[in-house]
Amino acid sequence: MKIKYKLIQPPKLTWEYIRNKAEEFRNKYIEPIFQIPVPVIDIVELKLRIHPIPLHGLRDRIDIDGFLTNDLKSICIDSDIYFDNRQEKRLRFTFAHELGHLILHEKEIRQCKFRTPEDWIHFRDEFSEDDLNWFESHAYEFAGRLLVPKEVLITELQKITEEINIYRSQLNDEDELIEGISRILSSKFQVSHYVIQKRIRKEKIWERA
Repeated sequence: MKIKYKLIQPPKLTWEYIRNKAEEFRNKYIEPIFQIPVPVIDIVELKLRIHPIPLHGLRDRIDIDGFLTNDLKSICIDSDIYFDNRQEKRLRFTFAHELGHLILHEKEIRQCKFRTPEDWIHFRDEFSEDDLNWFESHAYEFAGRLLVPKEVLITELQKITEEINIYRSQLNDEDELIEGISRILSSKFQVSHYVIQKRIRKEKIWERA
């Protein structure tokens, strides 16, 4: 039976507010504060006591890697991602993304009543595309800022000035240049190069490199 959900409006949060929340979280749970890579899996499972629930075929069924349960005690996660060491970067970002929902959308999540992946689909279908984008963009920004702190990113870019100059001499397209150096840094932060690319753009630090 399809559950009818109460209409939930996303909060209209500023990027500055979200970034401040990510830094508050860093100050509270990460020591040393600029530890890289951020031990997000340990924080979720050991410090926050949020239990992962691996589900077979979650991504195939509902086209997401994971979701936070409405009691805020568990993260349902695609089992192929959770158990495959090759997917660790993806797992780390998924956990950080769900932390974003926890920190930024606790009140809204507690209003949800979904119990299964299918319930989650029906819940998501109740939202307009615009409202859903607000929720997701908040969580993406929180995760990116948490896993790739601005100060460390600037420092790491400065360390590879020589490589940047080599790329710059060989590539005429700035997007290709940023992609190239993002691939160099992705292992340092243990995130995908797409995350690094987005942080370089979002933090507006490219000219510092």
